[in-house]
Amino acid sequence: MRSVVHWDADRFFASIEQAADRRLRGRPLAVGGDRRGVVLSASQEARRYGVRPGLPAGKARRLCRSLVIVPAHFELYEQFSRQILGLCQETTPLVEPVAVGAAYLDLTGTRALLGRDAVSVVAGLRRTVGDWLRVSLSAGVAATKTAARIAARWRKPGGQIIVTPGEEARFLAPLPLGWLPGLSRDTIATLQVAGLASIGDLAGAPLNALEIILERHALALQRLAQGVDEEPVRPPAAAGRQWLESIEFAEDVWEERPLLLALNRALERLMTGLRAASVEARRLTLEIRYTDRGEARRSVSLPEPSAVETDFSPHLPALLGACWQRRVRLRALTLRAGRIYRPSPQLSLFETGRRPDACAAAIDGLRRRYGEHAVIRGWQLEPAKAAR
Repeated sequence: MRSVVHWDADRFFASIEQAADRRLRGRPLAVGGDRRGVVLSASQEARRYGVRPGLPAGKARRLCRSLVIVPAHFELYEQFSRQILGLCQETTPLVEPVAVGAAYLDLTGTRALLGRDAVSVVAGLRRTVGDWLRVSLSAGVAATKTAARIAARWRKPGGQIIVTPGEEARFLAPLPLGWLPGLSRDTIATLQVAGLASIGDLAGAPLNALEIILERHALALQRLAQGVDEEPVRPPAAAGRQWLESIEFAEDVWEERPLLLALNRALERLMTGLRAASVEARRLTLEIRYTDRGEARRSVSLPEPSAVETDFSPHLPALLGACWQRRVRLRALTLRAGRIYRPSPQLSLFETGRRPDACAAAIDGLRRRYGEHAVIRGWQLEPAKAAR
C-alpha cells in the first residue's frame, strides 16, 4: 500500500518574514501585494484580529491598528521552499513540488529503507523545518494524492492527519464539494442546484446524471470522490503535467510580427490553463528552435505571481529579442510557466480597484459556455502565419 504525504506550509509568507526579521516576531503581521492591494498572508497574531488572506489592506488596518504590513519578497519565499524540498529529497527521490510552499512525497517503503514508517518520517520533517527555518507545516498522510492533499488542509495550521488505507471514501464523504480538486465554483453551484452538497453525494450519484453536468470529466471526478486516485508522485523531471504551450510552424518563420502573434496565442492558452487549475506563475520562459535545430532559452520574472496574460504580454517582444540572437529562421516556439504559486483568496468581482484577474475569469466563463470565439482580443483580428 502506498504512503503518500502532502505538506503545505502554514502562513508561509508571513512566517518567512518573521523568521528573516526578528523585529517582526510576535507582532501582528500581514504580507501585502502591490498589484492587488490585498493581504497575501497573515501571521497567527494578525489572524486573532480577523485579518485573513484576500482581505483589502485598508480593511485589515481597521481590524488591527497595530498591524504591520510588509511587501512580498517572492525570491525569499522561493529560497525557503527550495530548502524544504532539499530536506525532503534527503528522505526520498519521489518529491513532486505543487507550488511554492507545498509538495507531495511518496514514502512507500520507508520503513524498510529508513527503519521508520511514513508517519514518523513526516513528523521528523515537520520538526526539522520548524526548528531550522521557523516555518510550520501541515501534513496529510494517505494512500492517494487527493486524500493526502485534503488531509493536509483539514486542520491547518500545524495539523498532521493520517487517513487509514481503505478509509479514503469515508474520510472524504462528509466534506463539502469545494474540498475536491478539479471543481470550479460554477460547477459546484450547478451540482448544488442538482441536490449534491458533499463529496459523498458526488461519489454516490448516478454517473449518467453527472455526465450531463460534468461531461467527459464525470467519471474521473466521481472516482476521486470515491477515494480512488492512482496518480503517482512525479519528480519534476518525470512530471506528466508541465505548464507549457508549444508551437511548431508549418513553414520556417523570419518575421517578428507573426512570431509575436503566435506567442500571444500560446500565452493566452497557457494562462487559461493556470486559471483553470487555480494557480499562478511568476516566471515565463521562452524556448526557440532554429531551422538548423539550434535552440535558445530566456526567462522573465514578474514582481508578483499572476495568471493573467496581460501581465506577461508586454514582456514578449523583449523576451523574443533576447532569445532570438542568430540570423536564422525559426521552426518552433515554447512558452513555459514556472515558479508556481497557489493564489490567496481574491476579492469579489465588484470590489473597487484594478481587477484584470476577474475580467480574465469572466472571459473564461463566456468561452466555456459559448465557445472559444465568443470573446476575442484585438490582436487576434490581425493576420498571422499559420501554425500547427
